[in-house]
Amino acid sequence: MSEPETRDTTMDDSEALDFLIAAQFDPDSIGRMPEHLRASAQRLLGDLQTIHAYPSPMPSDVLVHATLARIAQSQRSTETRMSINQERPSLRVRMGIPNFVAIAAMLVVAAGVAIPLSHQVRQSQGQLMCASGLRGLGSGISAYAADNNGIMPMTAGLGSFLADQPAQTSDSSVLENAKHLDLLSTKGYCDHKCTRCNGARNLSYRVPLHVSQINMATMARSPIAADANPVQSLVLRGIIPLTCKIASDNHGQRGQNVLYSDGSAPWMVSPILQAGPSGVPDNIWVIRGIDGRESTVPRVRAATAREIFLSN
Repeated sequence: MSEPETRDTTMDDSEALDFLIAAQFDPDSIGRMPEHLRASAQRLLGDLQTIHAYPSPMPSDVLVHATLARIAQSQRSTETRMSINQERPSLRVRMGIPNFVAIAAMLVVAAGVAIPLSHQVRQSQGQLMCASGLRGLGSGISAYAADNNGIMPMTAGLGSFLADQPAQTSDSSVLENAKHLDLLSTKGYCDHKCTRCNGARNLSYRVPLHVSQINMATMARSPIAADANPVQSLVLRGIIPLTCKIASDNHGQRGQNVLYSDGSAPWMVSPILQAGPSGVPDNIWVIRGIDGRESTVPRVRAATAREIFLSN
């Protein structure tokens, strides 16, 4: 059979082919086409019949089997990729060196954040507990004063502080001044934990340097107790402090809770009262003598009758 000759497809051929496709290549549809397309449609239909009648050999069994095998292989590959592996990998496979490094880095970062944060929380908690104890102590002092004509808690040992002449009390007895607060716990005015910072560390208590400082009713708002006096603690160990403007050791020298005569217990970073009872700055840890020097020994005559001194 001779090969069909090649023709160029024209616009009429394209339109005629569209009509034939729409009519499913029905020869009777040529009569319903526009007249200028009928010749092209007749020619296209004849070419398609020639192609359909062109002889072609039957495919061999080898080609059929090879094609089917390739199709089966492609299906298995697709099923394998889409299947979910139910077996869990071993710990050794799942946890490689990069995983351990990442976990170690996370632990280091967490420790670097958690340790300072927990330390800060403990400090804040200790500070709040100390302030709460001081307020309880203030309530006990007020109740004691109400039962004793306004007199603050003190024992006979404080009498020498109120004499006209400077007291001759030894340094060691002054360093036990805060033990006068134990009178409140023994008489049931407050819990014994209120007389210690967080129930363990010592407090400092006001030494009445003048008779005007022993009566709560006539006392102006001023400190009456606080955390331990750090200046006295250094002097007791034979250390001369370079400055007396240091904070209490009870809270790592970050500051101190100070109990006022009105029952409040604010946190003070510095021991300096910028507006003391005399209207001038006053360091609650020391006595300013008439010569202007600061001392922790009550034998020094205070510069004013309103000088504040909190002694351990």
